Amino acid sequence: MNAARQEKSLARRLALPALGGAIAGFVATFLFLNLTDADAGAGAGPGISREIAGIVGISYILGAIGGCIGIVNPRLGARFLNVEDADELREQRRMFGYAFTAMMALGAALFLLAFVEPAGSIGGRAGAAAALGLVLVACILGHLQARHVDELQRLLSRESIATAFYLLFAIGGGWALLAHCGLTAAPAPLDWLTMFAATLLAGCLWQAGRRGLLTRGPS
Repeated sequence: MNAARQEKSLARRLALPALGGAIAGFVATFLFLNLTDADAGAGAGPGISREIAGIVGISYILGAIGGCIGIVNPRLGARFLNVEDADELREQRRMFGYAFTAMMALGAALFLLAFVEPAGSIGGRAGAAAALGLVLVACILGHLQARHVDELQRLLSRESIATAFYLLFAIGGGWALLAHCGLTAAPAPLDWLTMFAATLLAGCLWQAGRRGLLTRGPS
């Protein structure tokens, strides 16, 4: 009986953020793909590398926006973020603020690179300068965030990075190996940047899920 109630409570707790994330992701991806079609010009498609980079960038941005909403309104944020209660958001507002802003900067950098020449309309120098600036902002914010994390969060960060490295080694390294042997096309530079971002996100989600942090929150 208690187990059934807990499973029902868990499903109810996850339903709203999952549905909201799915709808927001679908709408944002649809708009992005239309934007890349228009940006590519007549007779030129957006390219799979650009599409995937933009979608991963959007995932970062949407996650950061959701987190910022939770910081501004902790009572609302406690309903869809993986925190114990609204007080946790209030107590760690600065740390979460640094984290979500850094996340948005990384997503914006990848999203911007999807529109850089020659496939896009943003000049190479301007795109590189803007992307490097955004990555630098994310690094600075990550350094500031590190001052406000506890031992568990620090451990989770290290293990997430390690997981991301193994994923990148397996996916990117395997792809490069097959390309070197002439069995497939080599990954483009944008593909590598997308893999860096995607594996980091996957590593964070994997390590958080292992510790049950994805199902925390009030029942």
